Amino acid sequence: MTDSQQNFEETQRIVCVTGATGMIGSLIARRLADQGYLVRVLARGRCELANVRVFKAGLADVTQLEHFVRGAEMIFHCAAELSDEARMHETNVVGTSRLIELAIRHKVRYFCHISSAGVIGKTAQTVVDEDTPCCPQNAYEKSKFEAEQLFRQGIEDCKVVILRPTNVVDSNHLGDLGLAVDGSIISMIKAFIKGGECAHLIHAEDVASAAVHFIERPISTSPRTYFVSCDADPLNTVSNLWRIYKTVTAGSRPGKAFGFPHLPVFIPYALRFMSGRPANRGDVRYSARRIESEGFRLAFGVEQIVQNVVSSFGNRAIDA
Repeated sequence: MTDSQQNFEETQRIVCVTGATGMIGSLIARRLADQGYLVRVLARGRCELANVRVFKAGLADVTQLEHFVRGAEMIFHCAAELSDEARMHETNVVGTSRLIELAIRHKVRYFCHISSAGVIGKTAQTVVDEDTPCCPQNAYEKSKFEAEQLFRQGIEDCKVVILRPTNVVDSNHLGDLGLAVDGSIISMIKAFIKGGECAHLIHAEDVASAAVHFIERPISTSPRTYFVSCDADPLNTVSNLWRIYKTVTAGSRPGKAFGFPHLPVFIPYALRFMSGRPANRGDVRYSARRIESEGFRLAFGVEQIVQNVVSSFGNRAIDA
């Protein structure tokens, strides 16, 4: 780093974003850069974000992490291992622990940790909130829950916010909306089986908004955990996603704006149980009341999510 670059950094509020090539991290990094923050991002691969300083490293690179965090006011920890079980503990737990140690050493003032609604795991409750006991089932859920526990004692003089988003989507990651977009026979069968189940969709833009919402806003206790969900929207079901998608694209497909029949929610639950893949019933909802009580409002309801996705890839969605 040149002397001029160092002097420039010293005049700006520095924020660090891990997982900045992902759905949520990239949006957070762009927003903060646009707001005039000096944004540092941690990326193992290619990062095409503009107006950010890229640190080519992973969470295991202790030396680079030290440089990454030094002088920073805020950390947004979005990086996570989602698929490789052999790497989940090292990335999701040990990597988070390293960041917490650095946050303490460098006196970071705000730490936003992106967790997952999946930490709840198996539950008998139909309405889940932040006081619901966690019973994670798979390796990913367990690693994210263990990472949350690292914040139990908080960080001195640092506001810690833990966000638990549900199924995050954007135009490239469709969740259960992908069944309607695909429109194949197999997708129709899946939609018929699970159509009454909650899809738990939440737009990535809303999760990013929640992460920056608390920068200047006081919280009652630290750490403080919040679900970020759109589950209260009655349209957030597999069947309704199909219906809304067909309605939105009806101008190019006359007569196709129909609803989708489906089995009762207890049937897909029973099928999963009999196949050795027990999961919660499809009528479980994750409550966003706590974050709403803090003045946060979603920009995307289910209809807006579908409209945003369709408009983002235009004719490609209609032709799918």
